[in-house]
Amino acid sequence: MLRTFILVALRSFKKNKLSTSINAVGLILGFSTFVMLASFVYNEVSYDRWHEKSDRIYRFTTIDEALGVSSNEVAITNPRMPQAAEEEIPEVEIASRMMFAGEQRMEKGEIGYYSEYALYVENDFFEIFDLPVRNKDETLDKFNQPHKLILTDAYAEKVFGDEESIGQILTINDQSWEVVGLMDDITQNSHLGFDALMSLYPAQSDSSLAQYINGWGGLGMLGYAVLSEGANELQVEGKMAEIALANDVNDFWIPQLQPLEEIHLGSAGLLFDYYHQNKGDQVYVFTLSGVAIFILLIAAFNFVNLTTAQSTTRAKEVGIRKVVGSSKALLIGQHMIESILMATMAMIISLFLVSTLTANDSLGLSFDLLTLMSNTPILLVGFLLLGFVIGALAGVYPSFILSSIKSVNILRGKFQTSSKGIWLRKTLVVLQFVAAIGMICTTLIVSKQIDYIKNKHLGFDKDQVININVGSPGLAEGMENFKESLDSYSDIISTGYSNNMPGSTFGRGGVNVEDGNQDEPWIVSVMSMDENYIDVMGMELVAGRNYDPGFGADQQESIIINEAMMESLGWDEAVGKNLVFGNNTTRKVIGVIKDFHFSSMRHKIEPLMIFYNPGPNSNLVLKVNPSNMRETLDFLEAEWNVTFPNYPFDYQFFDQEFNQIFASDEQFAMLVNAFTALSIILSSLGLFGLSFFMVEQRKKEIGVRKVLGSSVRQIVQLLMREFVILIILANVIAWPIAFYFLKGWISDFQYRIDLWGIDNLAIYLFAGIGALLVAMIAVSYKSIRAALSNPVNSLRDE
Repeated sequence: MLRTFILVALRSFKKNKLSTSINAVGLILGFSTFVMLASFVYNEVSYDRWHEKSDRIYRFTTIDEALGVSSNEVAITNPRMPQAAEEEIPEVEIASRMMFAGEQRMEKGEIGYYSEYALYVENDFFEIFDLPVRNKDETLDKFNQPHKLILTDAYAEKVFGDEESIGQILTINDQSWEVVGLMDDITQNSHLGFDALMSLYPAQSDSSLAQYINGWGGLGMLGYAVLSEGANELQVEGKMAEIALANDVNDFWIPQLQPLEEIHLGSAGLLFDYYHQNKGDQVYVFTLSGVAIFILLIAAFNFVNLTTAQSTTRAKEVGIRKVVGSSKALLIGQHMIESILMATMAMIISLFLVSTLTANDSLGLSFDLLTLMSNTPILLVGFLLLGFVIGALAGVYPSFILSSIKSVNILRGKFQTSSKGIWLRKTLVVLQFVAAIGMICTTLIVSKQIDYIKNKHLGFDKDQVININVGSPGLAEGMENFKESLDSYSDIISTGYSNNMPGSTFGRGGVNVEDGNQDEPWIVSVMSMDENYIDVMGMELVAGRNYDPGFGADQQESIIINEAMMESLGWDEAVGKNLVFGNNTTRKVIGVIKDFHFSSMRHKIEPLMIFYNPGPNSNLVLKVNPSNMRETLDFLEAEWNVTFPNYPFDYQFFDQEFNQIFASDEQFAMLVNAFTALSIILSSLGLFGLSFFMVEQRKKEIGVRKVLGSSVRQIVQLLMREFVILIILANVIAWPIAFYFLKGWISDFQYRIDLWGIDNLAIYLFAGIGALLVAMIAVSYKSIRAALSNPVNSLRDE
């Protein structure tokens, strides 16, 4: 019986080529999009869940409510807090500290190799996370000492090639570090990315480090803890706050815990999260989840609509089957099998297409569907089950309705002129256009916001700026000679030093205002620069003067602040005012720099102090002539290799580096744009197919109207009016829904467009008119053709 059903279904597909093609294309596009986005979302929410204790692992964070801080969630804690929590709070089973080492030059003989992401960790780190360390017990026995290393396979191969790496000595900052262990490269999704782990056990010569990690001063330590089964997170945070206050930690630093499984997607607003690799955004994931569901619903609605519409054209076939003895069960089974077969085949084709597209990450979604499904077979089962369910749902209505109508009524054609089925098709048309119009509004507003933050004046010039990493201690001796050679090159306009660059995380420091409340310090962002940096970056002083080597006291006695700090302190004039630092030294404000964005647009520009450091610093910044860029780079590399032959030439174009802070926003906008276009195509495809069946049902009515004198225009208006009303209704429903969502999304940006602006409100009207035009175009072809046809043909057809 099943074989007969399938053969009849295939015969029906072949006979009804148009409806079969529309259904197949719509389902494949919709399913492919859903599979792609659903897999992306699953990949994003799966971060860090592969650790055995993942549901009990927490990261130490802090809410910083100090004066001067607006972005107050930070991913760091007091150095002593993790260890104290383990010792004093029963619910904390184990805790471990970690420090970000970042890019580390590790020398093997005279050759240096850069570790891109190095971390200082303690042995307990390996008890919290299930890391693939080989010979774990033996390795950790050796690692529990100063100056020990564990390398990933990839980095060990980079440094040692085929040599045995265990026991080898690498030089880091003129100190000898021994490789005591290796670990497999981590292939699972993790917010922790590293290629080298360095033991966080100070040697006797590292007294300053030992003093720091055992003290309560400041924020700067990273830490993780495992809580006991059933532990209350809020109660543990309360006990941590009591411990902090008992150790004279400032009461404006409130200790917090962040669940491990929320770190990847829940840290978009956290600062000092610089070691967090491939940071996601839960707002974007939720949005793309909604987009995936919308696309799936549009495809499913189209399929249901076209299936129910097509079923009316097969009513006589059903009637004849019933007359010759087909049971209700057989009729239902035939319709269900056809629908399920179509949907399941479309899902299989979609899985093949998405697997091909994601195999080489050509879409930038950072997952491979085949790998994802092989690691999680339930995904494959879920997708196939989804195709089956949608097919079944699409077949339920027509199969049960048609099979329940009396044969005599079907053969008289009464079903075609009844209202059964019409309400469902109208509802589905409205719903799919609600989704499409909402997505059009979202796309236009998101694109406008992204353009706004990218084109907003940043307070500095990021173009034609090259940033060279010169932070390695081994570079200090020859740096001034290297800089002098650059200053003499005609296509290098200017050079300067700084310890940080906009777009990177700036450190924070405490300061008091002279004659202010000395018990309530301000915590503000800090950076250092030389006297040339402002000119190189195209920044502007709005008051006072720049640092000047001619003023010998500038390095010890002067400070430059930004406008935000002046406003926060309530000063009308800042130049000449004094700031008091923790060592009871006083610095005079000599200049006020115009506010510039040193963080993303999600964060308000915070108060900033800029110290004077005229010597070599972490960054050597060059303003260059763009017309001879290739020659300039060749010159830079040649000079570098002469001056620093044992160090690789490490540089970045600053505009590309800075634009990375917009990368996730741009990817989100790109995905929404692409899938909005797809939703419009799917909706139009559905209307196109639906109009064919609508006209076929009303062709005798059209013939009669033409005979009675109706014009082509009147007939086209009659056929299109029903769809126009439905699209207008969809607009009325979609606009407030889209506005509500966008209001929540855009509130995450401190610098944003005004959603209530006339030009932005006009976007909703534009989206509605656009959807209406698309719908009219989709319906017009068949409507105009029907209006122009010879009425004789339709009136004599039986």
